[in-house]
Amino acid sequence: MKRIIAIAFLATLLFGLSGVALAQEPTKSNDGYEPVNGDMLQPGESIPASRLVAGAYGFICAAMIVYVASVARRARRLEDEVDALKKKIQARG
Repeated sequence: MKRIIAIAFLATLLFGLSGVALAQEPTKSNDGYEPVNGDMLQPGESIPASRLVAGAYGFICAAMIVYVASVARRARRLEDEVDALKKKIQARG
């Protein structure tokens, strides 16, 4: 149970830090990169970056939750098997 709590805490910490990365302001540099503004797009053209980024983070979050649940279930099953083996060994001994 302690492992599950530790894994959940670590996942929460990692997802919390991702917000810090999103809050950073872009900086100007001299490498030729120029951010796209509304004047550069043709009429009717748009880039829904916020939706795409939100979808990507949502997918990663869901995948992480499924992975953690899978690992927790397998760890619980392994602990049950070890307990059963200990009981068998004690019964024979």
